[in-house]
Amino acid sequence: MANFYTDHPEIKFNLESSPLMQRIVELKENGYADKDSFDYAPEDYADAIDSYNRVLEVAGDITANTIFPNSEDVDAEGPHCEDGRVRYASKTYENLEATRKAGLNGVTMPRRFGGLNFPITAYTAINEMIASADAGFENIWSLQDCIETLYEFGDEDQRSRFIPRVCAGETMSMDLTEPDAGSDLQRMMLKATYSEEDKCWSVSLKRLILMSRVGESEA
Repeated sequence: MANFYTDHPEIKFNLESSPLMQRIVELKENGYADKDSFDYAPEDYADAIDSYNRVLEVAGDITANTIFPNSEDVDAEGPHCEDGRVRYASKTYENLEATRKAGLNGVTMPRRFGGLNFPITAYTAINEMIASADAGFENIWSLQDCIETLYEFGDEDQRSRFIPRVCAGETMSMDLTEPDAGSDLQRMMLKATYSEEDKCWSVSLKRLILMSRVGESEA
């Protein structure tokens, strides 16, 4: 059976061959302190690399046999509006469920929040495989990396409330628009309104359009 990890030995080579990798893992594992609290935490460097390889093999299997075969159907269906809400293509939800069941969320987050506590090097290897199978889905799956900002700069209450949800695959999003892609982020006004009836937030965007007369120079 195809596997985007074992079929591409250069990914494993890059993961294991960096002269800094041992130090990276030691720092990420805080001297392997988690081994006394979590039965799946590595005891040493060799154990950590073995753990990365096992998880990456699972990721490689899902990428090759679920995400990649679904990519054409995802492109054909695309996201669409349904009952007033935007929904992904149906196969995108299949991809999300497969990665959620495999525990591929919160990859870099600490174990106390339900994450795998992998270094960014291992996370990037998974991200590369997913991107090679379906770049559009990679944009969705890799949104989990946005939680790094909250982990670094949020307080412990915010971390305990939100990071476990991301690790469980429940939530993560990024709302962004770029110049020359239909809108200009610097000219957008965002308004969020909470509906007590629906128990959810609705977000509306308004674009500020700046126009100049023909022949006038733009400021």
